[in-house]
Amino acid sequence: MGTSLAELNTLTETWKYKGPIFDAHTHIGEPDTLEKMVIIEEEYGITAQTAIVHTKEGFEAARDRYPERFVFAKYLSLTDIAHYNVEPVVDDIIRTKDEGYTLAKSWFGPRWKDYIEGVPTGFRIDSPKLDPIFQALEDNKLPLLIHVADPDTYFELHYQDASKYGTKDENLAQLENVLERHPNVAFQIPHFGAQPEIHRLPNLARWLDKYPNIVVDTASSRWMARELSKDPEKARKFLIQYADRILFGTDLSTNRGDHAYYGGRYDTQRILWETNSRDVPLPFEDADTKDSGGTFVNGLDLPLNVLRKLYWENATQLYDFRR
Repeated sequence: MGTSLAELNTLTETWKYKGPIFDAHTHIGEPDTLEKMVIIEEEYGITAQTAIVHTKEGFEAARDRYPERFVFAKYLSLTDIAHYNVEPVVDDIIRTKDEGYTLAKSWFGPRWKDYIEGVPTGFRIDSPKLDPIFQALEDNKLPLLIHVADPDTYFELHYQDASKYGTKDENLAQLENVLERHPNVAFQIPHFGAQPEIHRLPNLARWLDKYPNIVVDTASSRWMARELSKDPEKARKFLIQYADRILFGTDLSTNRGDHAYYGGRYDTQRILWETNSRDVPLPFEDADTKDSGGTFVNGLDLPLNVLRKLYWENATQLYDFRR
């Protein structure tokens, strides 16, 4: 039997975890949208965060207004990387820490090929031509937040052209080749390593066992809820086993949505991680399942010591975050 909206409201008032929360995956854009995000985040217990920077103005505003809140991630040039133009990227990496950033970000969701013109035929992120970039990351002790692949549902609904986008397994194989060749680079792989689907958890476990230099985050809320809720017992065992390697993250952005947009994503993850509730309707629409019955959350009821690591300890230790 599903959870009613009244019961959902009661759930959100009685969280198990009472401490501060570090959101290890957010985006900031223009300065005029920043305050709204911070106000809503603080209402939901988010007191620190990793911010992937989209504009210089947004970075400067966040740094100056909230000097003890943010860990900043700088985008590396997708256009240069996609054309194997490594020199400017290496130069950028060398400057990154001096500019006030703690880590770099690289986005290779399959649809990146829709936005960049003139990509060399057969481009691969594991090409040896890109090795100087990863060497520069290692030399400068700069972690990389690297997005590769997307939900299984995206490959079913949007990426049917495998000749253009590759299969999901092919995307993941390229990323693993990068991990294999660059064991001294610290990687944050978002979206549960792009593998929260229950049938993919054994492969993600293999990665975490084999590559001690990687962590994963839990962005985005609907992806985590949709997939991990399909087998809460198996998902719970995974979260407990790899509790030291998982960071809470949402993928929320300053320039999207209102209070309900943010709140729905935060509530979803807290229901997922902290409760033992069953069949809770996702508080917002999941475009991937709206025509097939919707998404429902089944809580994993994680132990408090795991929640402390997930919400705060792992990220603050990884990024040496101190107030």
